[in-house]
Amino acid sequence: MLWCDNNMRIKKIVVSSLLVCVSVIGCAQDIHFSQFDKAPLSLNPALTGAFNADHRIIANYKSQWRSVSKTYMTYGLSYDMGILKDRLNGGILGIGVQLYNDQAGINKMGLTQANISVAYHLPLNRKNFLTAGIQGGFAQRRITGGSMQWDNQYDPTSADGYNSGLPSGESSTFSNKIYGDISAGVMWSYNLQQTTITSNNNKKVTVGVSLFHINRPKQTFFDVVDKKMYMKLAVHVSSYIGFNNSNFSILPSGVWFNQGPANDIIIGSMFRYRLKESSRYTNFETETALSIGCHYRVGDAVILLAQLDWKNFMVGVSYDVNISQLASSSKGAGGLEVSVRYITPLFSNKQRMY
Repeated sequence: MLWCDNNMRIKKIVVSSLLVCVSVIGCAQDIHFSQFDKAPLSLNPALTGAFNADHRIIANYKSQWRSVSKTYMTYGLSYDMGILKDRLNGGILGIGVQLYNDQAGINKMGLTQANISVAYHLPLNRKNFLTAGIQGGFAQRRITGGSMQWDNQYDPTSADGYNSGLPSGESSTFSNKIYGDISAGVMWSYNLQQTTITSNNNKKVTVGVSLFHINRPKQTFFDVVDKKMYMKLAVHVSSYIGFNNSNFSILPSGVWFNQGPANDIIIGSMFRYRLKESSRYTNFETETALSIGCHYRVGDAVILLAQLDWKNFMVGVSYDVNISQLASSSKGAGGLEVSVRYITPLFSNKQRMY
């Protein structure tokens, strides 16, 4: 049993204890981004290469639970591109690589993973595409047990009642785990392109289903326990609806994650205003636009979002306002998230897919 002598320590230790217990019973959950559409390779391998450009680089950062425990930090970096355009019966082969690192709580429970993704985008006609993708990689899961406090270390003669020099009496040790990971997904997309560069009457819809951890790697820190990770199902939908002959568009989206007993549902929309049109005769300069919106993570948080698209860059900022029962401890503060994307322009409108 973990021990502490004040409310703040109780909060920190309870959170850390839950993380350890979750790992022991094999229910450890994945990293997640509130801006789920800004981490496409974490959402669906079929999204590899699914963009209207030649190259794409995305960086993600998330910080959360600062007021409850030591900050939970998540970093992500991905690169993908489309190759063999106009050589695969009009389709495109997408390839990409993804790296991310996650560290949680005072015991530094963390995950570092590297993945490679491949996807094939098959045109059904000028407006519809069907895509299938696969992803594979390696991961390391770790924890620092030295930061834990146990009841055997209670010492009334110490200033704060705790003496780290006393033996914990715990025989179990934590060992880092390295494992392989396999995921796959499919996606359908519809793109009704705008008739002119100023009309803004385009309509886009994307629906995808992906399955992560198909091989169900072992996820416990104790060698005496052989529990495997649950597979994770992700169902996502996003759309773009432009209002004809105006600068306004709406971008409704949603996602449902299911992993064992855990469910995560995010729904909402962003409202986009075009500040500057793209290049009239070339694609060397993309649109400049400002978007604001709100998503709701069911039963947990309201997510406030803002996004700026400028030339070939995108910067997205979001903040989770916690409204669940944890709000009394977190004081409503959830997490800050920042996404930065850079793309290289297309040289021909004929290559536009999404």
